[in-house]
Amino acid sequence: MSNQDAIRHGTNRHPRAIIDLEAIRHNYRYLKQVAGDNRVIAVLKADAYGHGACEVAAALKDADAFAVAATGEALALRRSGITQRILVMGGFISADELQVCIEHGLDPVLHHQFHLDCLQAANDLSDLDVWVKIDSGMGRLGFGLDRAHSIISFLASLNTLGSLRLMTHLANADSLDDAFTDHQLGAIRSLELDAYEWGIANSAGILGWPDAHNLWVRAGIALYGADPMSDRKVSRRELQPAMTMKSRVLAVNRHRRGDQIGYGNTFTCDDDMTIAVVACGYADGYPRHKIDTAQVMICGELCDVVGRVSMDMITVDVSHLPKLGVGDDVTLFGGVPDVNDLADCSQTIAYEILCNVGAHAKREFTG
Repeated sequence: MSNQDAIRHGTNRHPRAIIDLEAIRHNYRYLKQVAGDNRVIAVLKADAYGHGACEVAAALKDADAFAVAATGEALALRRSGITQRILVMGGFISADELQVCIEHGLDPVLHHQFHLDCLQAANDLSDLDVWVKIDSGMGRLGFGLDRAHSIISFLASLNTLGSLRLMTHLANADSLDDAFTDHQLGAIRSLELDAYEWGIANSAGILGWPDAHNLWVRAGIALYGADPMSDRKVSRRELQPAMTMKSRVLAVNRHRRGDQIGYGNTFTCDDDMTIAVVACGYADGYPRHKIDTAQVMICGELCDVVGRVSMDMITVDVSHLPKLGVGDDVTLFGGVPDVNDLADCSQTIAYEILCNVGAHAKREFTG
């Protein structure tokens, strides 16, 4: 093996996040189909949930609009050549940042009195398009329901302001049995502001609450193929996982019955076992807090993760894989096992895993 080959193989031993851009395009088309005549905003905050915001935006060249959390994320998209509407869902935190939104054609979301004060003090809003966030029960960002009409009247008095749209956020849409979503939708209807364009539905709202489709909907986690519903009833034929986390086997070790594995000796071999050490750990975004049902795919077989997750290694029971060797591929999630499966057994959510892995593992793009 040449030195270059050795370096290449050494680099490939580290976990990789393989991003399937065609899967993201498929998911966007599917969500557009479910949303009917509504426009679908592709949410790219947190670097597109770890998938690479600029790459995802470029792949979705026909998207109706994009949304990010902060102005800096929006500017990165503009610098990469994205021309579509971009919502800044966190709004702005200074008059200078408002000016940046004006100069770069960004749509800030207004959710605090500070935003209204900045708009009133601005000399020229240059037809700035804005979204007013109404807090219908999330209790996070947004104006109270009782202020909705007065705020709209105030904004209408600003002659140089561009278009005005409204939005809210559904707190419990992932559960179809939770009555709170109906409560929120009823609160919005009670405002009688149907003359305005609304953006209400998030991913769970798109898939589970047709009454939340009000011209604009926001596709977040579902865009990346993770099921947003708590009952996990979205077919994998409908949403395709966009991120596959892969790594390689570092070692294959034989252990006798009674041997203990890993920090804290939390796993004891109940028989003679073969344990593979895989190059992946919490430094790569893999969840450290896992219970004993986490699995990985090796040589087409599901294998149990045993013992504690270390910084850059996990240990896996491969007793049923006699031909396994150092350097063999390991799929940590993506398809089977699914990221939702890993999230469930780690007592977390797919959002957290995707964001953490995308921020730490090397990304490779396909499609």
